Amino acid sequence: MGGYEVLIIEDDKDTAVFFQTVLTLVGFECEIILTAKEALARLAAVTPDMILLDLRLGMEIGGEDILYQIRSNTRFDKTRVIIITAYPRMAEPITNLADLILLKPVDVEQLQNLTKRMSSFEFKNKRLIFRDPVTELFNHEFFLTRLEHAFERTRRKKDFLYAAAVFMLEPIGSQNIRQNPDILLSILREIAERFRRNMRPTDTIGRVAGWKFAAIFEDLSNQYDIDIVLQRLEERLSAPYEIEGGEYNVAVHYGSAVYIPRFTQPNDIIDAAEQALAKAGESSGV
Repeated sequence: MGGYEVLIIEDDKDTAVFFQTVLTLVGFECEIILTAKEALARLAAVTPDMILLDLRLGMEIGGEDILYQIRSNTRFDKTRVIIITAYPRMAEPITNLADLILLKPVDVEQLQNLTKRMSSFEFKNKRLIFRDPVTELFNHEFFLTRLEHAFERTRRKKDFLYAAAVFMLEPIGSQNIRQNPDILLSILREIAERFRRNMRPTDTIGRVAGWKFAAIFEDLSNQYDIDIVLQRLEERLSAPYEIEGGEYNVAVHYGSAVYIPRFTQPNDIIDAAEQALAKAGESSGV
């Protein structure tokens, strides 16, 4: 059991120290993280074998956000995640993404036995549950879950601002390459990689269908931030694609919307972004 690294993400110091003491007794190496922001920064640098994650982390980013970031990163494919919470209803939406959910209070024997068992369980990749099989971006269903979550955050945190965008990409001169599906798939995968490289860890990008993608940009400082982000993305996505010795170009069209209080349901912001996309297509003659 030596060398098995556990990250304890819990904002109550006494509870975190209790978990650390219990798991150290069975040979785990434990590190305590007390805030959500510190957790995201630490996860950018380490890949623990197991994470104990509290869902309620004060007024910062919620534990469910951290779980989404973990499951969206291939680096954590083999990291076990145990959710520990006193609020079972909060855990319901993310049940399929956690390896185990424990309800507080957790006693010593229960925690020791379950964590030891978890360390030897056969690994099952939970990241694939919400992934598009072609691009490995979020699939449409999971994207909508993230959209609902962003909408709910506006009710919990009044200064939280987010935006959504819809992208339509199309290979230029696609008739010439339509008979070669391997090249089309390679371009799609390269598009996905460019999205990943040019978006923040807290943003969400999903493949809706075909060459259509949707994104959520969270924690914006102001409504104009999204314009800068989208201009950068358009530039990166429009650059030529070098596939199997050939060079291909992709037309990029997008529409976006920033959250406003009159939106009454999660899909309202996507509908507004779709309308902006349609207007962009009209102006460009698409």
